[in-house]
Amino acid sequence: MKDTDLKKSMKHRASIQRLIRLFQCKKAELAAGYQGYHELLGFVDQCQRRGITDRGQEKALDNWIDLLERWPFVGGAPTGPLSHVQRQRTMARDGFVCTMCGRPADEVHHKNSRFKGGRNKAANLTALCVECHEKVHGR
Repeated sequence: MKDTDLKKSMKHRASIQRLIRLFQCKKAELAAGYQGYHELLGFVDQCQRRGITDRGQEKALDNWIDLLERWPFVGGAPTGPLSHVQRQRTMARDGFVCTMCGRPADEVHHKNSRFKGGRNKAANLTALCVECHEKVHGR
């Protein structure tokens, strides 16, 4: 093994250990609220078994570490667009069903619109199907 390969291998080993520690600490939260949980689980398993074998995996390792260090996400601005996590939490809280008609929910609605000062707080968000969301907005 070349000296540069050995240094690179040691760098990855430390990053992989960091990823595994972060994953183990946040595993339960991720399983409950992160849509890409199974993809992350597979990547962690692959890193443990084979390590990093190419540049794409090296980049993915850095991206996963970044995601785990920021988890749970705070979300966007209090009145800006909803983050993916805010959407998922609202949908999960409402059981992935429309709170107006009971059909499967597709969208998250601000009860008090952002235009009128509504915030991205859980109490101001509700899951709706497309039809009910259009009715609410008068479309």
